[in-house]
Amino acid sequence: MRVDDYKNALALAAKELLERPPNEVAQLSGANLDGSLLKFSFMNRELVVSTLSYVVGWANQGPEEEFALTDAVMVLHYLQGAKGLKPTGEFVAYRQIQGGEFYTAAFRKRAELPLIGTFGTKPGLLTKTAPLLGGQMKEGMGDEAAIFRVLPNIDIVTIIHQGDEEFSPEGQVLFDKSISEALSIEDVAWVGSALVYRLMAASKKTT
Repeated sequence: MRVDDYKNALALAAKELLERPPNEVAQLSGANLDGSLLKFSFMNRELVVSTLSYVVGWANQGPEEEFALTDAVMVLHYLQGAKGLKPTGEFVAYRQIQGGEFYTAAFRKRAELPLIGTFGTKPGLLTKTAPLLGGQMKEGMGDEAAIFRVLPNIDIVTIIHQGDEEFSPEGQVLFDKSISEALSIEDVAWVGSALVYRLMAASKKTT
């Protein structure tokens, strides 16, 4: 998408949300409504959304810091689509989500291969990095796995199988089964990729 496309998507989402009662949006999305502000965590950082304009920003945003346009679109799409469903604890691959089978190869290239490239040959790196984004280690899934609450009702798991002399490293990004009730398949791909890229950036802080 071009910048203009993101701006149009943002404007359309804001227009639709302005027609809804703020308390309804808060209730269905899991956000806290504080006056005219919706407050909730996104990628382990608190943000605020004005219900008067649906402008998105970080709660502790610096004077020269800008909230990324792509992130803002993601946030408003979540507020639009959220139906109040809590995470089920059951995780599925991208291809198992309706419509995902058509974009599995692209998602693999966009999210899972970069995840493997960063963490697949460095035992313990995911374990060190995950807490920086609010991740909690999850047993019984690969050699290392972490679960992240990226939005109030959206959980994502990243899994790494370390390579050895016989096998190449492997990895997966899994989504709570309920994600398809709140986000389109395109937004699911985006949020999964966004988490991976943030993990990759955060991993540099652990060395």
